[in-house]
Amino acid sequence: MTREDALTKGQRYAVEGRLRVLLVHRGRIFARCHGSDRDYECGFTRGRWYCNCEARSRCAHLVALQLVTTIPTGEQP
Repeated sequence: MTREDALTKGQRYAVEGRLRVLLVHRGRIFARCHGSDRDYECGFTRGRWYCNCEARSRCAHLVALQLVTTIPTGEQP
């Protein structure tokens, strides 16, 4: 079996309904994404995207979140 890359896995998480966007307010986004073993907190604040998983680069949880949101107005990546 081939291992999924972050983009493919993130798309699957979004389609499967594993992402819950809990807050979009004043330049902030906060969400929870159910990964393969537990929930992870991810979002956008202070001009940057974040996730509390162990990945060192863009993870599937952020891919799922970025598929359904955009950078809040007035913020830069």
